[in-house]
Amino acid sequence: MTGLPRAEEPLSWYPATLKEEDWLLPAPDAPQGGALAEKINAMLWRGTGFVVLRGLDLAGLTEKQCVERCAQVVGQVCTPVGFRLQRSSGELLTAATAPAVPRSAGSGDPAALHGDAQVLLPHMDRGERQEPPRLLALLCIRPASHGGESLLASGPALYERLAAEQPEALRALHLNHHFGAGPDFDRVRPVFRHEGRTLRVHYNHYWIRRGQEETGTPFGPEQLSALHTMETLLQDPAMVMSLPLRRGDLLLVNNSAVLHGRTPFKDAGTPGAQRCYARIWAD
Repeated sequence: MTGLPRAEEPLSWYPATLKEEDWLLPAPDAPQGGALAEKINAMLWRGTGFVVLRGLDLAGLTEKQCVERCAQVVGQVCTPVGFRLQRSSGELLTAATAPAVPRSAGSGDPAALHGDAQVLLPHMDRGERQEPPRLLALLCIRPASHGGESLLASGPALYERLAAEQPEALRALHLNHHFGAGPDFDRVRPVFRHEGRTLRVHYNHYWIRRGQEETGTPFGPEQLSALHTMETLLQDPAMVMSLPLRRGDLLLVNNSAVLHGRTPFKDAGTPGAQRCYARIWAD
């Protein structure tokens, strides 16, 4: 495509082209670093952009201790590349606290309080921040009774698809968008940008919409069309991988290369049995 660079790193992937060995690793029985951390980081920053460590031993741990276990493992992965855990990390996400929104990331929905959450389309975490975290970690403490699979989409693959089929939309997504506004909170950046050979994708429909509203900047027709195209692609099974996580699975995501979300889920609402995840950010 003329006038726009190629997406180089991490690798572009589509659900149909992935094999389990591209993203799945067994969780270590004991704290480890060295070769395992190097392999995980290679997969995160030069490979698929996400990794699942399968089977962390959570037996006998409280929810708080599960968060600490998650932070411990993430810290081991982050140290070799100079990342640190963010101070605001260490959250528990349950059916009563996880965001539940129709179609795209945004504000809470009362349905979440009754254990019935709607689809959360793939997005970047904390897109409103000046520098969003580079790494997102989600530890499955308890899966939902029904649904709640993780959704993952490759930023480079989205870029390639747009370049081939919707180059006008891709050019519009290279322009600056507002990601929220207010005192010390005016964030302006493109959805796609290149840093050398690395493609960064900065997409969160809710924060873009909120930013445009708070700055009083209406969407132009090209921008509106481009955002609609992104929303459409993020509902295409050919672009989005659905991944059910088991208890003890730790999902690590390169937050500027792979967008993440989840399918709708339902819980019985029994205390202590609701869907529960630990979330950690690092950069």
